[in-house]
Amino acid sequence: MHNNGAKKQKGQMMVKWAFLAEHEGVVVRGKQLGRALGVPTANILYQPGETGLPDGVYVGDLVLMDQGDRAVQGVLNQGRHPTVPGGLPSIEIHLFDFDEVLYGQRVRVRYLSFIRPEAAFESKEAMRLAVMEDIRTARQWFLDHQNKR
Repeated sequence: MHNNGAKKQKGQMMVKWAFLAEHEGVVVRGKQLGRALGVPTANILYQPGETGLPDGVYVGDLVLMDQGDRAVQGVLNQGRHPTVPGGLPSIEIHLFDFDEVLYGQRVRVRYLSFIRPEAAFESKEAMRLAVMEDIRTARQWFLDHQNKR
């Protein structure tokens, strides 16, 4: 585990979490499926095994290295996107309350807590419903851990 600190936005308290893993990369254009489902994601390529964690869904945050290391909370999927196959393995992170274009920016993904293994769903709608539940789980994780150091 990495024992690094996560800073909240101005005016909020400083919170430190232990990270399961971190991965640096550049945001690339994905399939735009998340956006079509109402949950846009920032996509970062990775090599399987590179993070040392199994593919799956995690509570995480994204450090915007080109924006003064500002951190934004979210939920991420690391894997091969089996419901809509094709493309390279990627880390797709949905950022909470965020609407900025990040293509080409350097970022650091920080993995905070495992939610579930990556899964293949019967339909895009079934996947969307699971993602909405993952978002609720991740938001609750941040609420539960906002005052813990």
